[in-house]
Amino acid sequence: MWVRSLVLIATLSASLAGARPLGQGPVADPLPPLGPRVYSCFQFPDDRLPTIDGDLTDWEIVGDAYAQDTYGLIEYNRHLTRNYNLHDLDVRVRTGYNVHTNRLYVAVEYWDDFHNFDRVVRAPNRTNPGNDDIFELVVDGDNSGGDFIDGLDPRRMSTHTQNYHIYTHERDGEHVWVWGPQNWLGEAPYAQWASSYPDAHGSAGLSILEFYVTPFNYAHAEGPGLSARAQLAVGDTIGLDYAILDRDDDEPQVVKFWALADTVDMYRNADFLPDFVLAPLEARLAALPLVDFRSRAPGATDPRAVQFANLSTGEGTAFRWDFGDGEVSTEKEPLHRYRQPGRYTVTLEARNAQGICRKRKADYVVLAK
Repeated sequence: MWVRSLVLIATLSASLAGARPLGQGPVADPLPPLGPRVYSCFQFPDDRLPTIDGDLTDWEIVGDAYAQDTYGLIEYNRHLTRNYNLHDLDVRVRTGYNVHTNRLYVAVEYWDDFHNFDRVVRAPNRTNPGNDDIFELVVDGDNSGGDFIDGLDPRRMSTHTQNYHIYTHERDGEHVWVWGPQNWLGEAPYAQWASSYPDAHGSAGLSILEFYVTPFNYAHAEGPGLSARAQLAVGDTIGLDYAILDRDDDEPQVVKFWALADTVDMYRNADFLPDFVLAPLEARLAALPLVDFRSRAPGATDPRAVQFANLSTGEGTAFRWDFGDGEVSTEKEPLHRYRQPGRYTVTLEARNAQGICRKRKADYVVLAK
């Protein structure tokens, strides 16, 4: 067991997190140093919680200081290596929390040259990970450490520390299995998951995975009634790690296992989890516009005309609407007429002297033929 460092080691991964398109960047030289590292977890205000829908527009307020990318990961499957091929696998991960919901929020951008989601799920126990790409998350809410797999003893597995295996791509309603008997940890209201990827199995491209989990200091197999939630508080330090299990069809028995921790033992022993400090609210957020909107259903006289109501708040705000059909407007509350029936994603952007915020609603306007 290594001694946890209380000193934040500045890594190149944080500065690069938002600076390059995934899947296209060069390998950094020099690479970030290894060793115990401390990361920051962004605090979402109560009025800016992310909607779990696979759209990361509401994560734009989360800065690069709360992100890690491929350069901070280590490949453990066959040998210790940091020989990155960003055209094969490239990720960016952002983390956040909220003290009132008592949830941890995670956003994953995942560029892969072969997106794998061809598994067969063995219901009802959901213990077969199949051959899919997987995002593995380990959370120790009170940072107590210790072995939480303990020889696969169900009385210990994921009790004081939880291990989630999250399918990067949802299939047949399945998104997660918990390493242990506490299947309820992966279900609402204790967890929620959404992913977004437009292309087929085996294709290359950028996918999105977004979710929240509720950490427990003790998670009983029989449910939350016999369990104790972790209480997230500003300034606390939690143990948290994630790993990327990248699986390609040309290597059916080989898993590329990239982890943030400095040892593969992170999957079973919380002593080896990196520290994540729960950050205070950022003062700048209070000055940013808070964006929201509604619409009124088209009337009978003009069934393709939609009136939009702007519910945004913030001083000195300018607006830009994108109606999803190629048309835009800078009016505060526009009346927009669509030319064709269909499903349209609407985006409202609000700007003031402190910055820009956006709200996107997928398939928000649906016009029948």
